[in-house]
Amino acid sequence: MNKGRLGYNDENRFGESLPEQIAKHIFEKIMKGDLLPGDKIVEEHVSSELNTSRAPVREALYLLQVDNIVERIPRKGTIVKSFTNVEIREYTEVMVGLIQMALDLSKGKWTLDNQESLDFKLEKMREVFEADELLTYQQKSTDLTSFLFEVAENKALSKFYYEALYILTVFAEVKWTIDTMRFFHPRMQALVQCIKENKLEQAKKIVPDLLYNTLD
Repeated sequence: MNKGRLGYNDENRFGESLPEQIAKHIFEKIMKGDLLPGDKIVEEHVSSELNTSRAPVREALYLLQVDNIVERIPRKGTIVKSFTNVEIREYTEVMVGLIQMALDLSKGKWTLDNQESLDFKLEKMREVFEADELLTYQQKSTDLTSFLFEVAENKALSKFYYEALYILTVFAEVKWTIDTMRFFHPRMQALVQCIKENKLEQAKKIVPDLLYNTLD
């Protein structure tokens, strides 16, 4: 699989502008923890890293600002945004609705191949769960949740999901404990089982308990 000059896969890049690609590159660095809340993003450093001019980088940062992922601070520049407890709860409420909507839109799309992919992702979660690897577990959990939106096949829904996902991922990296993971995992197992049995309404009822109880 070839990689473009921005350093990540060119798949699914058709039709995206250079600023959009740069915004995704910066977003991926934030998601991986290479950039943390409060860190400054320097246009010159990004343009040098990606071998491009500063103009598309500036536009990329504007796109991320619109998505509430970065913010411009007078006399300081652009920084990775931090979030209050109130904002975290609000985004959790949104995430609950988004996942429930993804489940609605996935109805009739859980082919044998999709179910096998779901099982595979759950198995990867189980492996790191049993090893008490908290950060890796969070990443594998995200892989599974994101797959629900992939199956739902709604681009607008996915866009809102990934904005909320970033914010809740940052929260989880700071606040989650082993006990949080132990609460979360059996409910994820139940969610997957409901999907495989085509009990999507029952699956939707699991989601609020799944997410709200990770806030404490």
